[in-house]
Amino acid sequence: MAIVCPACNKANQTEAACQRCGCDLSRLHEIVEAAASRLGAARAALTDGDWPGALKHAERSWRLCHTVESARVAFLAAGAARDTSSALRWHERVQDVEQA
Repeated sequence: MAIVCPACNKANQTEAACQRCGCDLSRLHEIVEAAASRLGAARAALTDGDWPGALKHAERSWRLCHTVESARVAFLAAGAARDTSSALRWHERVQDVEQA
């Protein structure tokens, strides 16, 4: 996920400090890494057939970073768990993120 500096709005930050204004971005990088870790756990749970676990991890990833990947995994997990209302909500989120 691309990090945007909250101070100057420079996109695609990869360093611990903004290349434009010097703002400390280390905490934002930690959040993105935590979201990616949760998404990995969600994918592993899907592979293992642990639908509730996959949904839990995908939801936690989503709370950290609203990515289309976390919404897709949550959609798949909710559908596999036969939670239709949750699957529909996640499907809407996938569409919302893709359109943004």
